[in-house]
Amino acid sequence: MSDQENPDQSPPAPAGSEYVDLPPQEEPTFPNSSEPLPTAQGDIRYRYYASMDVGLVREHNEDNFVVVDVATRVRDVPGDEIQSGVVTPHGVVFGVCDGMGGAAAGEVASQMAVDTLHDLFVAGEPTTDREVFARRLVYAIEEAGNRIFAAAKMDRSRRGMGTTSTVAGVVDGVLFVGQIGDSRCYVLRNGRLSLISKDQSLVNQLIEAGQLTEEEAEAFEHSNIILQALGTTERVVVDLTFLELRRGDRVMLCSDGLSGLMHVETIREILSAHSDTKDAAKRLITQANDGGGHDNITCVVVDFDGEGLLPANDAPHPTYQQYPLPRVHVDPPVPERDPTMKTPIAKPGTESRGLASPPAGDIPWLALIGLGLALIGLGGFAFYMAQPPPPPADTAAVTLPTVRVRTNDPSGDLTLEVDGQTVGPLSSAQPLELPLPAGTHRFDLKDPSGQVVGTASYEVRVGPPLDFMIEVEP
Repeated sequence: MSDQENPDQSPPAPAGSEYVDLPPQEEPTFPNSSEPLPTAQGDIRYRYYASMDVGLVREHNEDNFVVVDVATRVRDVPGDEIQSGVVTPHGVVFGVCDGMGGAAAGEVASQMAVDTLHDLFVAGEPTTDREVFARRLVYAIEEAGNRIFAAAKMDRSRRGMGTTSTVAGVVDGVLFVGQIGDSRCYVLRNGRLSLISKDQSLVNQLIEAGQLTEEEAEAFEHSNIILQALGTTERVVVDLTFLELRRGDRVMLCSDGLSGLMHVETIREILSAHSDTKDAAKRLITQANDGGGHDNITCVVVDFDGEGLLPANDAPHPTYQQYPLPRVHVDPPVPERDPTMKTPIAKPGTESRGLASPPAGDIPWLALIGLGLALIGLGGFAFYMAQPPPPPADTAAVTLPTVRVRTNDPSGDLTLEVDGQTVGPLSSAQPLELPLPAGTHRFDLKDPSGQVVGTASYEVRVGPPLDFMIEVEP
């Protein structure tokens, strides 16, 4: 971004939040506090419009979005009308997923992700506690990745499928954003636009390491490499951030089919010029197609208002700010993961501005890729080591996680084995509830002759009950 595009001489923003106007420390800090936020009394209202477009190049759509009212368990059905509601004490969730994997695999991955997000947010009793809500958001994203990974292992035609996931949940006046990949979450406040998510991509790692400038990044030939995606590895690290909402805030979630083809100033102008969420979303999608439409495009525009939010006047501008979610149990260290290749997309206008890819000899790309991956692995391990150990547990009082297993076969003649042990009959009529210790378990479905007719492997974790189906193999 040139000086002309950012005339305000404010302190530099942290890497990954390049459109923030104030330093991060000026944003209110209230992580892990049970005290109510200093919000006004009254309702928090929202109005949103969500839309997807296949673009001008792709033959089918691999994007997906989800909107869930947690209290009523109502899930949005894509349509062409503006939707509105009141944020209940149990919260509301908005999510965008950008699938990858070729053929129909990317579409399957993004659909599995939004389905899992919905299922886990409405499972069990809704919560009004923002810490529990934030933990559920992270768990839902992690579990979506786990289910996609397991499905890809069982179907050779879908090996390597995955999806990005940017999920924004609102509870108690706080916006939580869980991030995997390079879809994005922006906030428009007082006419100024802020990126409050951070791309988990190679290009962003190189910018943070000082190896690329913002201008060089726009023409970077490896901009299609992301460092995390749900389903491509067994474990992911969710980047969780938070923001205290203010009256009049506009939140926009999008896949990189939009953000990858538009400059931030264009996004800001459109979001500022159109007060109607539908008009704003449609104009953003049209602009992305005008820029080439090389990818699927998904856009969700949400306006927040009401007496339950403090005014935005004199409020600090939003920033990228991580929410340190304490661990409730010890997980194994995060394994090193390979980067994921997405369809390359270049922002329009880079040629006219004289930007070119750096000469091949200037930057040792392979070494930098290895360095970036190593830094991610070391950062994840350091964060894990820095967490306080959990208190000693009374083994007699431990409640095991619950899984609910069902099958698509209605006969009732099939038997389920878990880790080689028979646990009972299984049919489509009634799910079988099983308390199992945390960890990865193998599930085998056998017919009366003892032949395995279906199998699955799932990682059971502490949290909401895990629901899944074992399909009888043809």
